[in-house]
Amino acid sequence: PHYTIHTMINNPPFPKVSDSPTLSFTLSSLRLSDYATLAFCTFGSWSFGYVTGKPVRGPAAATAATLGFTAGSILAYQNSSGRLMGFLENGREVKRYGTEEGRRQAKIAEEQRKIQEALRDAREE
Repeated sequence: PHYTIHTMINNPPFPKVSDSPTLSFTLSSLRLSDYATLAFCTFGSWSFGYVTGKPVRGPAAATAATLGFTAGSILAYQNSSGRLMGFLENGREVKRYGTEEGRRQAKIAEEQRKIQEALRDAREE
């Protein structure tokens, strides 16, 4: 696949689910592949620490696993928020949550409906 670096200046190539997803929204939108990335980074780092830390294998493995968990967490978060902002493929997220524009239009339509009801009630009185 062809990967392009996108910035906030560029329009994202996929529909936006959220312009600025919150921490809880991003974490609740993690895919199985994000959890696999986290597990791979953690276990891979632990293995590396164990193999290379011969005199003190346990502490070296634990330290490496901690660093791997941190890196895996950052990578999983980056991928999830990138999908929500439309910078990565996000078909499942759009299907599950809808798009930012769709929610904005639904909110406007709801407000217009409430105004119409208030006007109708005012005329009836």
